[in-house]
Amino acid sequence: MNNGLPAKTIVLDNGAYNVKAGFAGGNVLEIPNCLTKSKDGNRLFLGDELSNCNDFTTLQFRRAHEKGYLVNWSTETAVWDQVMRRLGITEPSMDGYSLILTQPPFTMPSIELNTIQLVFEEFGFDAYFACTPAELISWDHECFTKGDEASYKDAHGECILVIDSGYSFTHIIPVIDSQVQENAVRRIDVGGRFLTNFLKEVISYRKYNMMEETYLMNEIKESVCFVSQNFAQDLNLAQTKPKSKYDILYALPDYSSGKFGHVVKDLNKIIDQQVLKLANERFASPELLFSPSDVGLQEAGIPEAVMQSVQGFPEEIGALLLGNIVTIGGNCKFPGFHQRLEAELRSLSPEDIDLRVFQPSNPSTYAWNRGAHMPGKYWNANSISKSEYLEHGPNILYRRK
Repeated sequence: MNNGLPAKTIVLDNGAYNVKAGFAGGNVLEIPNCLTKSKDGNRLFLGDELSNCNDFTTLQFRRAHEKGYLVNWSTETAVWDQVMRRLGITEPSMDGYSLILTQPPFTMPSIELNTIQLVFEEFGFDAYFACTPAELISWDHECFTKGDEASYKDAHGECILVIDSGYSFTHIIPVIDSQVQENAVRRIDVGGRFLTNFLKEVISYRKYNMMEETYLMNEIKESVCFVSQNFAQDLNLAQTKPKSKYDILYALPDYSSGKFGHVVKDLNKIIDQQVLKLANERFASPELLFSPSDVGLQEAGIPEAVMQSVQGFPEEIGALLLGNIVTIGGNCKFPGFHQRLEAELRSLSPEDIDLRVFQPSNPSTYAWNRGAHMPGKYWNANSISKSEYLEHGPNILYRRK
């Protein structure tokens, strides 16, 4: 048992890119949330079977999510089956197990109904609790306000602002007394997928055709991209001839000879791989998190969206929210992300505000870790048991809201 949660409680942060799963009180397991087809179309890789692939050229991904929402139920069922096997569960039914599952804000009722049916009828869990990742963050208030995520206090933060920037989009989510304030939630249609696609287009236009190389471009994005602190200034520096401080070489993979892609650290070393030179591409892609209008999206960047969200509250509540900001999601891993975010928020906030932005050591798994520390009283008040489901059917979701 963990903090009063039922024995054998599985926390499943069901991201569109990766599933983060594990037993409460245990370790987290990350598995790609997709079914992948090989270049020749003869092999399929489910979830983490992708690590067995020897040629990542022109892989085709079938993800369980479309535009951030779960729609491919056969793919998701197969991935969850794999997750349970990786957790050491061999029984055909999840009888005796409980599930904490994350869903994005504003999940459509039809998806919620399909999900609860999958949980109780297909997998047979004993109990189920669904929430947004942001709701899990509030159960670590003492940790992040003190900048100490190793400790845990069984208390929730009254006012927390969560910036969740993941694969499909970015959400600004105020949480007050562990409840998402839906009227103040802001969504930006820029996520990891958008950034990778933009990088593909830029490099394909300037250098090599990379439009089918999603896997490779995602690897390059995660290896060399960063958030600029002054975009206009860095753009000028990147154009310095013959070489700027932002120039970097990436050795492209040659799977036929077993050579994988990597950053060339020794520029004087002769390598027998084709190389890709990158400069302003390294920071032009992450810049879209702060300036979506650069590519014609009529949306605010993250700092402006935060202020739009906060302005809907009384001044004292807005101050508390700005004092308790937490960032989660893979895009928050870009070097320079937090420095830029904090600097822009300070410039937009009133001078007397005590602005605090907490950066978890791993933004991708932080929501999972906090879910694993959920207090039992919160679970008891919000979870749905199998007996309740059998009595009321899927509509039990709305009886409990």
